[in-house]
Amino acid sequence: MEENQNLRVMVNKFCTIFVLFILTINCQQKESHETIVNKEASQKEFSPEISINKILKLEDYLSFERFYPQYNTLKVEYRMRETPAILFSNNSEKEYLITYQYEGDTKNNFSLFEIGYLKDDTKLKNYVVNKTKYDNFKTESGLKLGMTLEEITNLKGSDFKVEKKSNEEIIRYTIDNPDDPKIKQYEMPPYFMEFYLKDKKVYKIIFGFEYP
Repeated sequence: MEENQNLRVMVNKFCTIFVLFILTINCQQKESHETIVNKEASQKEFSPEISINKILKLEDYLSFERFYPQYNTLKVEYRMRETPAILFSNNSEKEYLITYQYEGDTKNNFSLFEIGYLKDDTKLKNYVVNKTKYDNFKTESGLKLGMTLEEITNLKGSDFKVEKKSNEEIIRYTIDNPDDPKIKQYEMPPYFMEFYLKDKKVYKIIFGFEYP
């Protein structure tokens, strides 16, 4: 009887040690994976995003005609933002896209894009919302609303500046030199990309060229 009890104790100890060993290995593997991911993100060089849904492109009026074939019916809003702009929504009318025109832009050329949730900007209800066929709005790299900071840095690297406010973070990437080969072809001012995060999730993205 006593031998059986000793055997059970030994078995229980062995099981406990085995479980702790497995947990330790899993933790080490997870830490190793996170270290590799963080290292890759820190080494990744930022490259600019230029399109929405791989169709609409910055400074490309032909892409706008493909993005919204009824473009001739659109109304340009002059009071919605600091520059003339057009407001769109996705097909569920939850997300918005604002396309900005700067002084000197040719017709249907846009220098800045803004993506967000309609519910977060209540003043937009005062303007014409042009509904599109798209499920959501995202960049050519797949950047979209609802992403985490880790998902952003995995795609765009860690060379950004952070601005923290009471309940949000703003992550800003920039290409300050207009002669940088990545943006030189556009002959535009410096490029920037901003992610607005609340509760660790992206709720707004703005990207394009600085206002001249």
